[in-house]
Amino acid sequence: MIHPTAVISAYAHIDPTAEIGPWCVIDGPVHIGPRTVLMNGVAVYGDVRIGADNHIGAHTAIGGRPQDPSYQNEPTRVEIGHRNQIFEYVSIHRGTVRGDGCTRLGNDNMVMAYSHLAHDVHVGTGSRITAYCGISGHCQIGDHAVISGMVGMQQFVRVGAYAFVSGHAAITQDVLPYSVAFGTACPAYLHGVNLIGLERHGLVKADLQRLRQVMQLWRDHTRTAQSVLEQLKQQWGDQPQVREIIAFAEGTTRGVLR
Repeated sequence: MIHPTAVISAYAHIDPTAEIGPWCVIDGPVHIGPRTVLMNGVAVYGDVRIGADNHIGAHTAIGGRPQDPSYQNEPTRVEIGHRNQIFEYVSIHRGTVRGDGCTRLGNDNMVMAYSHLAHDVHVGTGSRITAYCGISGHCQIGDHAVISGMVGMQQFVRVGAYAFVSGHAAITQDVLPYSVAFGTACPAYLHGVNLIGLERHGLVKADLQRLRQVMQLWRDHTRTAQSVLEQLKQQWGDQPQVREIIAFAEGTTRGVLR
C-alpha cells in the first residue's frame, strides 16, 4: 500500500491498511491510521498524528514549520482525527509554545483546496473550510461551522458552532454560534441567524425563532454588548443554545461581530 517512489522515515508508524501515493515524503515520527489515503506528492513533517479513514489530496503539506518568528524549533505537533477530507495543496502547520503546542483538526471535517491552517488552529467536528481560506494562528472553529471561499481570519479569532461565514469576508472579531457573518468590507458584520444550516441540523421552529430574536438584540448598536448579555441571561438563560452564545461572547478576547 506504499508506492515505491515514496520516501518514508524509519521513525514513522503507518498502519498496514493506509495508502501512501507516489512521491510522498513522510519525515519524522509520523503516525498514520487505518485506511487513511495520501494522494501523490503529500509531505508530512515531524510529530504528526493522523487518525483513520482520512483522505488527503495531492501536494498537501502537513506539519511544516510555523510562520511565527518566535518559533525556536520547540517540539510541537499536529493532530488530525478521523474521516476528514483534505483537498489539494492544503497546508497545516505545527503548533507553537505560545499556544498549547498543537494544531488540531477534529473529525469529519472538509478542508478544500489551497486553504491554510496556521499554527495552533483548532477545528472541531463536521466543519467545512472552503477553498482558498487563510486561517491565521490560534484561531478556533467550532463544530459544524462553514467557512466560505476566500475568507481571511485574523489571529486568535473564534467562530462558534453552527456559524456560517460568507465568501470573501475579512474576519477580525469572533463570530457567534448559530450566526451568519457577512460582508466583503473589513470588518465583516453579523447578518443574522444561520437558518439554512440550522434547519439542516434539525433545529426546530421554536429554537430558530428564539435565535432570530437573540441575533436581533445583538445587532442593536444603540445598546452595549453587556446590556444585551444581561437581557439574554434574564429572558432565555435556561435555553441551551442561548447559554452557549452567552458563554462564547463572555469568553472573547477580540470582541464579537455585531
